[in-house]
Amino acid sequence: MNTSSGNPFNYSSAMAKNNGLMPNSSSRMALDNLLRRELKVSDPNDAKQIAEALLNRYKNNPRALAINKEAEGVPFLLTSSAPMPLQQAPTSSDAEMQQAIDDVNRDLQELTTNAILKDLASELAGWAMAIRSAMQEGFNSARFALDSHYRDKTFGIRRNLGEYARLSRLVGALSSPVVNINYRNLAQSLDEVTSVLLVMMGEALANVGFNRSRYLLQVPYSELQGRRDSVIYALRNFIGSTQIAYAANEWPRGVDAYRQLYSFLDNQGQNDLRSLLVENELSRVMDSLIHRASQGNVEGLRHLGATAQLDVQRLRRLVLIGKNLQEVMAVNPASPPLDAFLQALQLFIDGFEGSGGFRLLRLARPPILFYGLYGSSANEETSENQLVELAFQRNRLAELLDCWLQCGCTSERLKCQIIFDKILYDVDRAIDFYALGTAENREPEYRSLAYSYLIDVVINHDDNDDNDACLPPDSTDNLVSRIRTTLTNIRNLLYGTVFPPHFDDALDPIPSNEKNIRKLVEQELRIQGDMESHWLDLVQTMAPACLTFGNGNSNGSIFNIMARLIQQALNRALSLEPGNDSNLSLRINTSTLFNTPPQYELSLRAEADASADISEYLETIADSLTVDTGDRPNDIEQ
Repeated sequence: MNTSSGNPFNYSSAMAKNNGLMPNSSSRMALDNLLRRELKVSDPNDAKQIAEALLNRYKNNPRALAINKEAEGVPFLLTSSAPMPLQQAPTSSDAEMQQAIDDVNRDLQELTTNAILKDLASELAGWAMAIRSAMQEGFNSARFALDSHYRDKTFGIRRNLGEYARLSRLVGALSSPVVNINYRNLAQSLDEVTSVLLVMMGEALANVGFNRSRYLLQVPYSELQGRRDSVIYALRNFIGSTQIAYAANEWPRGVDAYRQLYSFLDNQGQNDLRSLLVENELSRVMDSLIHRASQGNVEGLRHLGATAQLDVQRLRRLVLIGKNLQEVMAVNPASPPLDAFLQALQLFIDGFEGSGGFRLLRLARPPILFYGLYGSSANEETSENQLVELAFQRNRLAELLDCWLQCGCTSERLKCQIIFDKILYDVDRAIDFYALGTAENREPEYRSLAYSYLIDVVINHDDNDDNDACLPPDSTDNLVSRIRTTLTNIRNLLYGTVFPPHFDDALDPIPSNEKNIRKLVEQELRIQGDMESHWLDLVQTMAPACLTFGNGNSNGSIFNIMARLIQQALNRALSLEPGNDSNLSLRINTSTLFNTPPQYELSLRAEADASADISEYLETIADSLTVDTGDRPNDIEQ
């Protein structure tokens, strides 16, 4: 007879416990709860219940089906052959993107292997690496344009590729005519990629079936949870539940403001908002909104589009009343914890504001489909139609500009080519602004107004300018006439969205009462001028010095011409007096952008040095340190 120690199948619980293989009671209870929750069994120790629950959970698994067949007494190894998976057919935009990428690769190959450009092989190889990386990132992100992060990323990549296209045209115009066509072919291929990126983003929005819904989240879905947690942390700090003990010289600013806000809401009849000062209720409201977003998919966005503004209205009321409490000085001095809580709550609310981007549907889908399928908003109809027309006029302009230098390669014609290429790049930026604008937020369209004044300066040449006009109105050249007509149409499209349209005469300055529009136009033009000023060293590296680039001493230098063009647009838009443009520079001094305040020791010394007698300041400091108990120093050393 075998003893327990000699039988290998008789493994006692005591032996298992001694060997550390038996879980303790807490681990066993956790495992039992896991089985009850996941398998929906009442007794986790019942093997039959566990087996049935596992078969039911994995009933579509081939191994589970084989076990059932074996129990029925039939051959369980005979399984039906799986159908051949159908390969998903590529969409039209996928094929167009692949063709555009192939064109870019061929053009880069042509440039990097050209014997004439052998001295620039390393620089052109750097172009190739940067361009290919940007194209791949743009292709991957454009397919997920429903997410605001990827949509913003795609617009950034589109702008980056557009800058390479413009730089390629600029370097080509300043290089030998033999290689100019190669540079312009690369720019044309890059334009193809950037155009398809817009179409892919529009198709990403159309493929999810939005129908008439026009709601897009302002921030990525993943960021909403972070903003929610920020509100909860700020609330805990506000009411004092997570604060450490106050020091001997600290005042309870948060608790004092919480008490006053709670009483203020009661006195103002806003008792329903007091429940939002309780963490559980505030968490429930915010979690409900986040859950309704459904990971940012189309159904969740349509749910939010119909309900979000109603639900966040309660939160917005709390922010407005809380800020009003600070403005009327009911909380005096100001409470940093209260302000932090209100700002965190407003940041969460801002995440549910609608975002621009729905106009991309107009570029991606045929107009005939908008009746019934995608709907049409009366508020957006004019801007959407202008976006489509702007894209059409842009392509016509690009085709005409490719023919400009074929009619002659004089220095004046070369300068005009560079100006026209700059205008073409600006029209692309205007298209981006229109695509991101909404009926409620027209600031992107106001920014695009700056480009209408740039075009107006080119069309309506300044009589005081010494240089010849690129597009004289009395020219008999058919190409000049067609370019002038196309630029006039683009100018009228950009200007007519904001102000009454013009036709042949010069644009009027922006009215002085339109301060916001004037500020945006000036900012956009100055940013353009700063960008132009930083391209000088790069162009000097890539192009031969057939023309002077711009050392500030010549009116005919390339970059000085561009600076004068931007300055004249500023003068015309803001009704400024023209100045001396001989040594013009629009580069922004970055040292003046950031003004760090001095340390308090330096501030106090500056105040002390400004006064010969500081005794009165010492008296003021002593009075501010005096408490109600009269603990004032008896005398102060003079």
